[in-house]
Amino acid sequence: MNINRVRKTGFTLIELLAVVAIIGILSGVLIPAVGAVRKQSKIAASKAQLANYVNAMQLFKAEYKYFPLVSGTADSDEIKLSSESSDFIQVISGRDPSTGASVSFGGNRRRIGFYSFAASEFWLDIDALSQTKLADRFNNRNIIIVVDTDGDGFVAPSVLAAETKEEDKRIRTNVTAFVGTDSADASNPTYELWQ
Repeated sequence: MNINRVRKTGFTLIELLAVVAIIGILSGVLIPAVGAVRKQSKIAASKAQLANYVNAMQLFKAEYKYFPLVSGTADSDEIKLSSESSDFIQVISGRDPSTGASVSFGGNRRRIGFYSFAASEFWLDIDALSQTKLADRFNNRNIIIVVDTDGDGFVAPSVLAAETKEEDKRIRTNVTAFVGTDSADASNPTYELWQ
């Protein structure tokens, strides 16, 4: 007697449901973690961008013995790149951001390029990059560079003004930077170079 038995291969419905449930649980745990990692990587890239601006300011000072005059002729404790991006680009790069022509501006009389701005550092306005406005990796334009204009070796960023202790309101450095709250998108993070 030769009975052919048909062998079934495959998974039962219960096994398939168990696998789907496990995948669902894992994705529920991993997807938020991946989002947090992406946010932290953007913050790290933005801090590197700010550190590059601070280094360019230091290079400028090493060359000319004074910090750049971003507002044109006057010293400024805080350089707000939300309104002074174009001037900052001209001073630090030695070029007009609109035309690319060499310019002498803000004390950079020799038109030295202390920094070359990458496309990722410009503000994305709807669908086009603005060559005259800087932004961080979250497209936040509220970048503030704080400069020691009185030469005492300390800066007092406005973000620390609410601190209760006087020593907590000042940082020992000649130049630093931070990103404040974005009025257009309050979900963007704020961060500082000194932390």
